[in-house]
Amino acid sequence: MSLLEYLREDPECRHLAEGAVHAVAPALDDPDPDGVSMQLNEWAFALAGRMPLPWNTHKAIDALNQLLFSDLGFEGDRDTYDDPLNALLPAVISRRKGLPISLSILWIDLARRMGFDAVGVGLPGHFITALRTDFGLLCFDPFHKGRPVGEEGGAELVRSATSGRVAFHRDMLRPATHREILIRLVRNLHLRFMHAEDWDEALWTGTHLILLDPENHRSHKERAFIHLQRDEPRAALNDLREALRLCPDPDPEIQTWMAQLEQS
Repeated sequence: MSLLEYLREDPECRHLAEGAVHAVAPALDDPDPDGVSMQLNEWAFALAGRMPLPWNTHKAIDALNQLLFSDLGFEGDRDTYDDPLNALLPAVISRRKGLPISLSILWIDLARRMGFDAVGVGLPGHFITALRTDFGLLCFDPFHKGRPVGEEGGAELVRSATSGRVAFHRDMLRPATHREILIRLVRNLHLRFMHAEDWDEALWTGTHLILLDPENHRSHKERAFIHLQRDEPRAALNDLREALRLCPDPDPEIQTWMAQLEQS
């Protein structure tokens, strides 16, 4: 199944781990998400036997973190953070290390299988998880072994990730939609490929960003740039026309590029 087929079947991307595989499928030797799902089922079965009786939310989360980060050995990859493998869920499961967002997807999936209302939270520069409760959000950081994150901790994560360039505010702790999580996962790869000027890889990540967020003019503009680097002027012009149509404000750069292409 392609990403397009997955989105047609599950437009809200409710099956998050499955969507995370489809979202990066061109980078995988085996793009079938069944292996990831089966592994998560196995871990969820083991975790179910560790749930506290009588029920206690904090002890249940402790059991989840114990399984993922102590018993299974998952950890944030600080040494080779920019390695694209850190964004590929099958590779993350195999290597036991990944990005904040890929580790968060695993954490969220397992927490949901335990009956929690688990969500992702896309802080600037750092992705974390949360549980919706009657008392508000309880936030956790899977990149740092699932440690709890309050407002002060969230502010510190933002300061650290952005070198102080972004001021923290409480609205940053809002839950992300499933599509937003997958968009951020793919954009992590996209930015790495763009920086490396790997236009073949950047083309599929750019296309997947458009599939996930077709009304975003920036994604069409970025793919137009990629097409230009690949000497594909007709495809670039088509993307520029769509970017111009979607752009809420005039973009002189798009208009200049289009004029140049139409004259050539």
